Amino acid sequence: MRKLAMMFGILLLLSAPIAYAHLTGAFADFLISVHDEQTTVKLKTELERTKAEIEALAPQVGELERQYGANRETASRKLRLYGDMGLDSWLGLLLQAQEPVDVLANQRLAERHLEAYLRELDELYTELLRLSATQQTLEGHRRLLSMIEQNLNARQAFLAASPDVSLEQLANYLDIDWMSEVEPHLLRSLEQDRELADSRLEEWAAANSGMPGAPYRLEEQWLNDRSGLDYFFRPDHVYVVYRKKDIHVILIGQVLSGSGGAAELQFEAGFFNGFLMPDTLIEELQGFRIARDKLLALAGVGTQAYLQQSGGALLLRTHN
Repeated sequence: MRKLAMMFGILLLLSAPIAYAHLTGAFADFLISVHDEQTTVKLKTELERTKAEIEALAPQVGELERQYGANRETASRKLRLYGDMGLDSWLGLLLQAQEPVDVLANQRLAERHLEAYLRELDELYTELLRLSATQQTLEGHRRLLSMIEQNLNARQAFLAASPDVSLEQLANYLDIDWMSEVEPHLLRSLEQDRELADSRLEEWAAANSGMPGAPYRLEEQWLNDRSGLDYFFRPDHVYVVYRKKDIHVILIGQVLSGSGGAAELQFEAGFFNGFLMPDTLIEELQGFRIARDKLLALAGVGTQAYLQQSGGALLLRTHN
């Protein structure tokens, strides 16, 4: 692909000066910033932030695993005890009582033991949910860290592939790759995801609802399973990754309130093979949009609702 792009670039340079000026215009900043590390500050900041979050979460996961393991073993022993005793044993205790009041007392004692055990199981389930969520967040951070590193590495690979080519020609190749290998595919994928979020919101929301006390959760995994892009939902940003051989794009944005109160994924920055994308390209890219009336139409939402970014999901918050 690189050789083909270089051939196209040379032909354009020889035959169409106007076209050349147009192509290099899109990545004009590339010419003055190719060796300027300031252009990658945002990406490297996200890299360091993600590393710090991994370092903070790893011991938390370890402690949650230890706590859950100990409590699960306790619950398992009690379950075996109740299983060994069986219903007949409980009935035997009741029948041994001489007075009706003793029968009722033994029955109430048995009920209290079972109620306490059920509460322990409920607490254990809550611990499992918390452990699972933390593990998923940690794994998501690791995946995002790998994606950011791949994007930064693509910058060095791009420069190393053509060591003796002028900056003007390199910028030209970057433009050619964008227009031929990235832009049409990325625009089509984003359009498909907008249609997906709009037409199948109810399915997306229902896929991970029903947990005790939890709001609707729009999980990134549901979207990733149906998209040609990779989405990473985090409390601070949403990252969208498009990649194929020799091509790596990271878009950084947020889910904000748009026109008519709709929840819109709006991009604020992007990096193509490690190079900062110009605003003119970012403005062409539209993330998914979820109309306000469709959020309110979900069961139990009420009259007010908004989406809140979190680790691995968008949380549907409601208030009346």
